[in-house]
Amino acid sequence: MRFHRTLLFVITTAGLTSLGACTTPTPPHTIRNLEGDDSATLPRQVTDQPLALTRFHAPQQLAGLESDGEISSDRDGWRQWVFGDPGTRLTVTVYGLPGGWQDLDQQRIVSGHYGQLRQRRINRVYNSDNQSIRFTSERLFDLEGHLTASARYLVNQPGRQPLSEVLLVTVDGDHFVRVECASRALRTRQLLQISKRALAEFRAHQTAGSSIAW
Repeated sequence: MRFHRTLLFVITTAGLTSLGACTTPTPPHTIRNLEGDDSATLPRQVTDQPLALTRFHAPQQLAGLESDGEISSDRDGWRQWVFGDPGTRLTVTVYGLPGGWQDLDQQRIVSGHYGQLRQRRINRVYNSDNQSIRFTSERLFDLEGHLTASARYLVNQPGRQPLSEVLLVTVDGDHFVRVECASRALRTRQLLQISKRALAEFRAHQTAGSSIAW
């Protein structure tokens, strides 16, 4: 496990990702949620060839936000970069597909993993007795040729400005790219634009790095 200078930043902003005590129904005509029977048919994670994390790099700035460093775990197979300013936090995380998922179609991979991420956030709701979460938008759409799931939601806490959060998750071949953005000053629509820009710039940086290496 390698911890860079982001450790203090992550600790001080940990409250941004605490989720609340209740949820509201998903708006109609949006990304489908995994039902019990559906999630049960997803392949279970098995030992697989680890993702070559060293091939991924991030620039010093994404979507106008300055880098606060990197946290990664070779053992657990993920790499994460943190960006931000005093009012906004952005993270980009890269990790491999679970064993057995490579044979699924893109829609099942993306929507299936999104369903897992959504459920994890909802589960955190029950660990807090003074917060609530409200999903305002959930979509599955094509973003620059890559099937992508997005979620916009608000975390409410008495006496505080609501926390706006956005999640983007997409699959690029053998790995997921997850972008999360949070702010109390900006609306979710603004955070979604920041997240899309960050994802595009992150991808472009990988392509540029590959060209240079070649």
